Amino acid sequence: MSSTPRRARVRLIGTVVSLVTALALGSYAVLAVLAPVPILSPVIPAYDVVETPPGTVTLPTGAAAIALAEGDQVLAARNLDEPRVLASITKLVTALVVLDARPIDGDAEGPGITLTAADARLAQSYIAMGGSFAPVPVGAVLTQRQIIELMIVRSANNYADTLAIWAFGSIDDYRRAAREWLDRVGLERITIADATGFSLDNRATPRDLLALARIAATNPVVAAAAAMPRLAVDGVGVFENTNRALGTAGITGLKTGTLGPAVGANLLFSGVLPTDASDAEPVPVVGVVLGQPDQAAVATAVQTLMTTAADDLRTVTLIEEGELLASYQAPWGDTVEVRSRVTVTDQVWGAVRSRLAVSAPTLTGADDERLDREVTAVMRWGGRTERLAVEIVGGIDPPPLDWRLLQPLRDGGILPPTGTR
Repeated sequence: MSSTPRRARVRLIGTVVSLVTALALGSYAVLAVLAPVPILSPVIPAYDVVETPPGTVTLPTGAAAIALAEGDQVLAARNLDEPRVLASITKLVTALVVLDARPIDGDAEGPGITLTAADARLAQSYIAMGGSFAPVPVGAVLTQRQIIELMIVRSANNYADTLAIWAFGSIDDYRRAAREWLDRVGLERITIADATGFSLDNRATPRDLLALARIAATNPVVAAAAAMPRLAVDGVGVFENTNRALGTAGITGLKTGTLGPAVGANLLFSGVLPTDASDAEPVPVVGVVLGQPDQAAVATAVQTLMTTAADDLRTVTLIEEGELLASYQAPWGDTVEVRSRVTVTDQVWGAVRSRLAVSAPTLTGADDERLDREVTAVMRWGGRTERLAVEIVGGIDPPPLDWRLLQPLRDGGILPPTGTR
């Protein structure tokens, strides 16, 4: 056999092998390029939980409570839902009901009210009963605001009756107006029998009194009167505020009530708690102390209540701007991160535990534009919820050709996985 046919067969075999190899490599390349891109799952780091200890407020015997002025959070309480006699705390209702019917605008004094012999007889009747009063110069004209100040600062029973009769015509008509107002503002469980608090039938729970305090503290006329340490009214006299706690331990105002040994001494109060952060505003609170021996004991109890409540108020940072919420790492080296766009700081009281819930989708290849729409991060703490604004950092491009071509060899164990040597 000649060498020519042999060489021809060798060339043919070589050509066939080359074609087969080329076809195999081409098929491999096509399959590698068309192979599905790995699904990328988020890595969500553990959140550093913020946890504060329980409050340790010192509550007096009897009934007492302290709460935030905004919202309805009660910080600490004793006998919160036990009805008690109001005594002169009732006068706050009188002032608010009258102001609802006869409002005073801004710093105005309101209408003038001429004092009559009937008003003087009211004073004499309360003197005879041992109730608090203020003198009545018959014929003098006092403003509506002055009379409200006398009934709150001095706790003058006679001026509470004078105001109610002036506004509604009679005490019976006042009681009907008070009932309608209480029902309208959500204080339907408070019972009002007169304008002064002299009756034992004026009753409310500490919980309802906290709600009343929130209303009174936001009424500018009532709040201004309750904050006066001393009142001078020409022709009537100069009077010290019956609230001995006023101006101490953050107490800003509201109303005392005292009615014999069976009821004792009461105080419905407003105040502010200092915070542990120099740049934070004091926290407004309302509170009530009922059934103490006298107003001196009330003042001591309220001061202790406020001081111990302030000790449990803390400023906490729940999450920092830029904090990592989730991340993705593509096998070909690209990364994308989800970070908080905000810092969340709050003032919390007592036991609070924060929780962060992050929801992030799985990604297929370079579809990270979904993150802006689908990532959610929700912070919960102390009865509050806030959805965090997030920032997407980085991005994931489609895998490069060389990675696609080599990945089947990595999957088959022929080459080491990405990132290994």
